Amino acid sequence: MRSDDVLQEQFRATKYTVGYDQMEVDHFLDRVVDTLRHYEAGESPKRQPVTAEHVQSVAFAQTRFREGYDPHDVDQFLDRLHEAFTDFERGTEH
Repeated sequence: MRSDDVLQEQFRATKYTVGYDQMEVDHFLDRVVDTLRHYEAGESPKRQPVTAEHVQSVAFAQTRFREGYDPHDVDQFLDRLHEAFTDFERGTEH
């Protein structure tokens, strides 16, 4: 997975049902993009990098009466991100 893949990912919106806080998800994905760009350039991240462990354990506030991101969409994407970060950390990225 590349940084551009993260930037292009879109999640369905929820309203009046449980969703993930959009600002929290977007902020986390900004950190993911920053880390991936450094990996892609063959550099070490200058800030605290996101790791496979971070991706696996991240938790977002839930929304109900305001727009959020569909949790299923986000969770599926996080699963793919976890796999990608595991590969980067092992040096076997695709």
